[in-house]
Amino acid sequence: MLRRIGLWALCGMAVGFVWFVYFYWHNYSAYHGGPALTYSPASEILRDITIPIGPLFGRHHAITWYWSMVLNAGIYAVAGLAFEVIRMPFRSGLAGLRH
Repeated sequence: MLRRIGLWALCGMAVGFVWFVYFYWHNYSAYHGGPALTYSPASEILRDITIPIGPLFGRHHAITWYWSMVLNAGIYAVAGLAFEVIRMPFRSGLAGLRH
């Protein structure tokens, strides 16, 4: 179970890193004559779901990109722990049906 929770945390850190690269690339291209980052409600909802640190701390607290990834990994680990605890009884119940 610890390995699964570690994988949840690793996935959270990877998602945070992907968003960091996305925002870095779009802000860089906006300053150098490329297409600027456009606002869309769908991307806003997707960002709030995949990076829950934004809605938790609000929009007025500045968080560096590396702390954002660490906090995102922690939130994903807690969500993974909750998911694995809920999934555990169903997994052990299905093991008896296989024999």
